[in-house]
Parts: sequence; C-alpha cells; structure tokens
Amino acid sequence: MIGRGRTGATFFSSAVLAGTLAFALYARATQTAPGQERYDLSARFVSANGLARGADVALAGVPVGRVSSVTLDPTSQMAIVKFRMNTELKIPDDSTLTIGSSTLSSDNALIIEPGHSRAMAAPGTVLTHTLEPSSLEQQVSNYIFGGGNLDQ
Repeated sequence: MIGRGRTGATFFSSAVLAGTLAFALYARATQTAPGQERYDLSARFVSANGLARGADVALAGVPVGRVSSVTLDPTSQMAIVKFRMNTELKIPDDSTLTIGSSTLSSDNALIIEPGHSRAMAAPGTVLTHTLEPSSLEQQVSNYIFGGGNLDQ
C-alpha cells in the first residue's frame, strides 16, 4: 500500500515537471521566430515609463525585435533599454527611438524611426537619439487637438 502511494506521487511529480518544461519551451518559441537570428542594441532614455521587458520593437509598425531589459544607470540616472533586433534588419546609427503605442488600446513598444546616416548600428551599439515617451493624456490631447494624428 505504501509503495503504491509513492508511485502515484512520483508519477504526479513527473507530470508536473513535464508540463513545466513544455510551457517553458512554448514561451521560448513565442519570443523568437524559428531560425531567426538576432543581435543586441541598447538605447538611453530620460524616462522609460510604460516600457517593460518583452515589449515589441517596431519599425514602420512591424514588430522586428523584443526588449530584453529595462534598467537604471546609477551614474547618469538614465534608463537603459536593451533590445534584440532581427539580424537581417540594419538601422542607421542616427535612428530615433521612442516609447509609445500605435493605438490608445495597445501595449507600449520601442518604436524606431530610421535615420539618414550611411553608417549602420553595429551589435552592441548604444543609441542616443531618443525621445521621451508621451503619457496617455498627452496622446489623447494630441489626437483631439492635433487632427487625429497620434504620432505627434
């Protein structure tokens, strides 16, 4: 009778571990597309309000990467946003980055506006052309008083 109880506990524990492993593999697979290589970049912001790890990195409204971390530099007291971009996409090193959303109902993303430089940002580059994120109130105000354009 005692051996039967241990067998059941062992089976149940194994099932829980298998379920956890399956979920971890699923979560990892949804973070990157199969066979898609990425490279690391980072940016400095006065404020990274509303941006979280795992947020999309968008270029022309298309997700092209993910935010890997948002930390505070204790020396400069600026937010450091590290992100990963798809390797096939190279952005000019004078590109402008901002935090926002394309609609009032979507989550915040790191938005890239390509610059005009011929030099491309190499892996590990810290991009410094950044704009402060606008608050929800500012976005609504821009929409109401700016003729409906949320990108102001």
